[in-house]
Amino acid sequence: MLQTTELGSVTAHRITFRTAGSAPHVLESDPGRHALVLSSLGEIKVARAGRELIVRDAAVALCDTRLPLGISPTPGNRTAEAVVMVFPGSAMPTVPPDVCAPQHKVRDAAGSGPLLRSFLVEAAGRATGLGAPEVARFGDAALHLAAAVLERHFVDAGEVCPRTQQYELITRIRGFIDRNLGDCGLTPSLVASAHHISIRYLQRLFKTAGSTPSDWIRQRRLENSRRELCDARLRSVSVREIGLRNGFTQPSDFSRVFRAKYGVPPGRFRDDWFRRDAIGQSGGRVTAMTDPAVVRKIK
Repeated sequence: MLQTTELGSVTAHRITFRTAGSAPHVLESDPGRHALVLSSLGEIKVARAGRELIVRDAAVALCDTRLPLGISPTPGNRTAEAVVMVFPGSAMPTVPPDVCAPQHKVRDAAGSGPLLRSFLVEAAGRATGLGAPEVARFGDAALHLAAAVLERHFVDAGEVCPRTQQYELITRIRGFIDRNLGDCGLTPSLVASAHHISIRYLQRLFKTAGSTPSDWIRQRRLENSRRELCDARLRSVSVREIGLRNGFTQPSDFSRVFRAKYGVPPGRFRDDWFRRDAIGQSGGRVTAMTDPAVVRKIK
């Protein structure tokens, strides 16, 4: 069983295995992002490019996601459960960029590891009934907890990145953007002013992550719009209103940029999503439409 929850720029997966010999769950490759894998029940095997790690008890595995990750119980385990936090590498001060050697290692993280695991489970459970600003704050908190785990258990003394303050600043900026997606006046200038920095410095911060402030705002608006289009509780809310809730004041602009990103207009995307969901609930075979922006349980 898989439960996926988007917490701002963080994605939390809760993966439950209930029978011996369960097939691995595969996290597809996603360059620029990293994963922290924790076990909340039993022993978890993490496989990547022919190399395997075993995660148990308070251990935490750190993996980059340039290659797919296979997550499964260790042989002989009938039941096991993994909690996986996927996050942008640029949001974490202690994670090296993609130009470095691929990361795939495990550490005993007694204390901070179980705290992060418990927080992710609790946040995912509570996110269902909250709006985007509150959920984004959960993501900010998860990033700060993860940073504590990484700095204590994955970085040798004296090796903490000298740009830590910059990474902490961009994490706060991304949280601010997520909390204000519905403000049609949300611009790079407003973001820079709210954080008492120049627009040029703001642009430099995002350039290090391979983006621009404007692109990031548009991307987050689109991702949150997609999540709301797939939310059954918002089924009666019009496509136009979904766009307005996320800062798109003109329906034509919303339709145009959404189609450019996802290949279909928002109305058709929503109809296709609920049609697939209805087939799945009726017991038919479903080809999953990948959407980490929606909290879903797949059995």
